[in-house]
Amino acid sequence: MRILLAFLFCISTLFSKGKPTEIVLWHAFDGFLCEVFEEIISDFNHHSGAYLVVLKKAGNYQEVVEKGLEAFPKKAHPHILQIYEVATLSAMEKRDTFLPVDQLMLTYHKKFDPDIYIDAVRSYYTSPEGQMMSLPWNASTGILFYNKNAFREAGLNPEQPPKTWEELEKYCQQLRKAGYIGFTTAWPAAYHLEHLCCWHNLPFASKGNGLDGTGAKLIFNGPNQVHHIRKVAEWQKKGFFQYAGRYSEEPENLFASEKCAMLFQGANRLPLIQRNADFPIGVGYMPYWSQITKVPFNLNIGGSSFWVMRGFSKHEYRGVMQFFEYLSSTEIQAFWHQKTGYLPITEAAYYLTKKKGFYKDHLAAEIAVLEVMSRAPTPNTRGVRLPNYMEVRNVIIDHLEKAFSGELSPQEALDQAVAEGNKLL
Repeated sequence: MRILLAFLFCISTLFSKGKPTEIVLWHAFDGFLCEVFEEIISDFNHHSGAYLVVLKKAGNYQEVVEKGLEAFPKKAHPHILQIYEVATLSAMEKRDTFLPVDQLMLTYHKKFDPDIYIDAVRSYYTSPEGQMMSLPWNASTGILFYNKNAFREAGLNPEQPPKTWEELEKYCQQLRKAGYIGFTTAWPAAYHLEHLCCWHNLPFASKGNGLDGTGAKLIFNGPNQVHHIRKVAEWQKKGFFQYAGRYSEEPENLFASEKCAMLFQGANRLPLIQRNADFPIGVGYMPYWSQITKVPFNLNIGGSSFWVMRGFSKHEYRGVMQFFEYLSSTEIQAFWHQKTGYLPITEAAYYLTKKKGFYKDHLAAEIAVLEVMSRAPTPNTRGVRLPNYMEVRNVIIDHLEKAFSGELSPQEALDQAVAEGNKLL
């Protein structure tokens, strides 16, 4: 499938008569995502001539990062390394390993403009000194999925999902009477603390959640965050909520089996959820507490970005930047967004997709975009960028689980999560 407009390949003037120079990229994609990504790579390689991007599946997100860093001192590393958002700060601190993307783009493509990228995406991958360190790629955010049949059985309008947590509680009362558990959730720390803080403009950590410099401390144990976790724990006791694990598969199965009527999960998961669900699925925005804010702010992103490793020639870096220019093009971004459900990283790709009428039948994709784009980010809503955050997030989930089970009070759970997490920071 030809997915690239001709103007992008003014680089055809650089075609080489000899063997093309290989640009190696280590990634973590598998299954359908890998197929779509390979299609994009194949198209670039077909048109480039001078360069050949070679993909290597190097494991899961964490394994890709570990293998890339282990390979660097041995000079066996790739040109491009996919790094998931949790490891972003660690990568930023390794200036002897990675080159800033904006520096390379300005060197080899004078027209590089970081403002083409969506604010929330660009700011997350920009250092405190103002350098854009990596190229955002597969960005995602959470939305609400719901079972339209369950809504009908409960006497609820299947075309009107709850907008606020207060409304969601009332919906759960009706759904419980109809024999359903109200909702479940994937990624509890992401959706019920990180998203919660961003959506309500609440601080998660000091120093702009870590984006404004080193030495940030967790501070998410304030009264509004405690209120939310207290309500979720209360809903667990009432059968309005069922905790089903900290990842994706179990919560999605609970939703697909029609035991839970609603699910919080990333918008990009919709195709997988639809395969397993034998009922019509509705989608909605993440709810907000009307007692905290009258209008929600913007959500942070998850996903990954592409980092350029040191140790290669100018000719190779020129190829890397041509490849990045291609990935950032409006047409490629729109293609990736429409095929996978991941966010487009540029506003132009969103508007092109909207102009083509894609969102009429793919509402989940547009909701995710608008959750991120609807308001300009504040220091509290750009995301969370902290050291050792994978370990910190596990500590947070450990304590959320204790709050949901009643082992700890919500205040105790968040206080202890902050204290233990700060030791890891």
